Amino acid sequence: MLSRMSWFKKELLLQIGRSTGWVSIVYFLALLFILPIQLLMIISDETKSYYPQPNNLFLVNFSFQIGLMVIVPVILAVFLFRFLHVKQAADLMHSIPLKRDRIFHQYALTGMIFLILPIAVITLIILFMHNILDISALYSIKDIFYWAGTTIIITLLLYSAALFIAMMTGMSIVQAVLAYVFLFFPIGITMLVFFNLKIVLYGFPGDYFLNRQLEKLSPITYAAVLDGRKFRWNDGIVYMILTIVLYGLSLFFYKKRNLEAASEAIAFPKLRSVFKYGVTFCVMLLGGSYFQEVSYQSFSWTVFGYVIGAVIGYLGAEMILRKTWRVFGRIKGLIVYLAIIAVMGIGVQILGIYENKVPEEEQIKIVLFSNQLGFYAKDDIYREYYTPLPMKEKANIKAVRRLHEQLLSDKKLNQTKKERQSVNFYIQYELKNGSKVTREYSVNERLYEDFLKPVYESKEYKQSTNEIFKLTENKIKSLTMGAGPVSNGVTLSNSNDIKEVIAALRKDVLAESYEDSRYFKGSSIEVYLGSDRFMSLEFKPNYQNLTQWLKQKEMLKDAMPSSDDVTHVLVAKEGGIENPEDIEKIKREIEKSKEALDVTNKGQIDQMLNNASMNSNHEYMAVFYFRTGHYYEVMFFDEKHAPEFMKDHFK
Repeated sequence: MLSRMSWFKKELLLQIGRSTGWVSIVYFLALLFILPIQLLMIISDETKSYYPQPNNLFLVNFSFQIGLMVIVPVILAVFLFRFLHVKQAADLMHSIPLKRDRIFHQYALTGMIFLILPIAVITLIILFMHNILDISALYSIKDIFYWAGTTIIITLLLYSAALFIAMMTGMSIVQAVLAYVFLFFPIGITMLVFFNLKIVLYGFPGDYFLNRQLEKLSPITYAAVLDGRKFRWNDGIVYMILTIVLYGLSLFFYKKRNLEAASEAIAFPKLRSVFKYGVTFCVMLLGGSYFQEVSYQSFSWTVFGYVIGAVIGYLGAEMILRKTWRVFGRIKGLIVYLAIIAVMGIGVQILGIYENKVPEEEQIKIVLFSNQLGFYAKDDIYREYYTPLPMKEKANIKAVRRLHEQLLSDKKLNQTKKERQSVNFYIQYELKNGSKVTREYSVNERLYEDFLKPVYESKEYKQSTNEIFKLTENKIKSLTMGAGPVSNGVTLSNSNDIKEVIAALRKDVLAESYEDSRYFKGSSIEVYLGSDRFMSLEFKPNYQNLTQWLKQKEMLKDAMPSSDDVTHVLVAKEGGIENPEDIEKIKREIEKSKEALDVTNKGQIDQMLNNASMNSNHEYMAVFYFRTGHYYEVMFFDEKHAPEFMKDHFK
């Protein structure tokens, strides 16, 4: 009996090799051309026309690598367990004198070997090239093993997920589709749920949650960012645990599976309702999200999207399960589902427990308030310098609460009146008991200027949100101001000059009024921190301390544009801009205007340069024509900042 069992296992292995071994061979050949041969081409290229960033093998033909990593494991799992989805093959396989667990291990482990073997051989080839050829400047041995380990871990997780889905279905095509649905499901459902909660719950911080590195929720999306982010080994451990769990679940369901399930979309009857209503729920969320966007956030169209999405999802799932389109009479379950969803939605709106929650002032320890979403920034520079810090002064906590309460009072206004000037505000309270309350509101900032002004003008707010106060002067290697199409700019590398500029900028930011902070937009100051790390500061025309410092150093002319750089300026009355992003169209409108004012006086041009805004929501618009090439800029003026000669012309 033992010899018969051994012989049978050997024959089974040969059968697996004949039927699916080609996938492993194709995978090896593809990797061979993508990596070793490509590396040889790079080394032999004397012109160095293509020279990838060192220390990351994923950057060599990255899109092809990720394509193989995502496709090959799923294809292999589909072909390996094809016998489960064909009734004759299933009957034949399970008639042999082998227990199911031994059949499963033989197939599943062989598939893993077919995936690991090509990666291992390619790794050995690259290691050999590293020792023989001169590629040590590009990749170290550590980099090679990092590539191999990362590829194996992600590939095996994708394979085990497709393996698990093979046990859930009786059709190979459904297995392939559901495998990718299953792999994308964690990130997909998370995004759908957060987006739709933002729709139905006023103040829900959907964008806040959606920026928390969600790509880690799916191995496919994680693989897609390997060209710019390192694979962390704590994530690798999680992936390996998931691989083992999915392998164990696959074995469990394989042993429970009936042979008659072949050709059924879902192999287990008890899971068919889960599949049907799961599809209904997901497509319903997708429908609501779609109509929310295309209808410009119309509530009635969004509800229509939910209903039509649920109908399509329910009927589509029924068609898949019953393998026929004649399912339009089976809508009893759909009616019950829609009724339950409607009751839940109405209940949430009536109760308003979540929406109306504003912590009491004495419960609040600190508050974070910002219109910048930098809480979970992926870039280290952004996270270090641009992420807002919480405030603890009682005056600011009280002012933020006052604004929050007003936003709740204006719920209907803010939900129905969406304007292009809308800005997202994020409020996060940290309570004395350690819990947090986070809200996000999209509102027209101009309607809440009286509420925002005391917060924005406070010293604590400016220090918590402005990057200039988080920057350490001794970390700065150089500062460049005014570089662009108009001039070469000014570059400072002297440590004393840098310290004086930073000190002047801090004084200007602290002295700036709320109105000026909203009106003026300055030129960029590029800060070089070394090791290819850059960040930007802003130099506005109203920054008197920095302007005075540049004058004393005789650098002002090179640091910002002046009338010497401008040939003339055309000014026109703003006549209702449909698309403020279309600068070329605005320029044409100004040039066509019969009442346009043509300014050539240098003193007047300097006055205009110092008073102009980049914000298009103002009474006057102007085109500044520069002497350099055909360069121009479109700027705007409100009544307060418009020079008198301009106002007089349009009276």
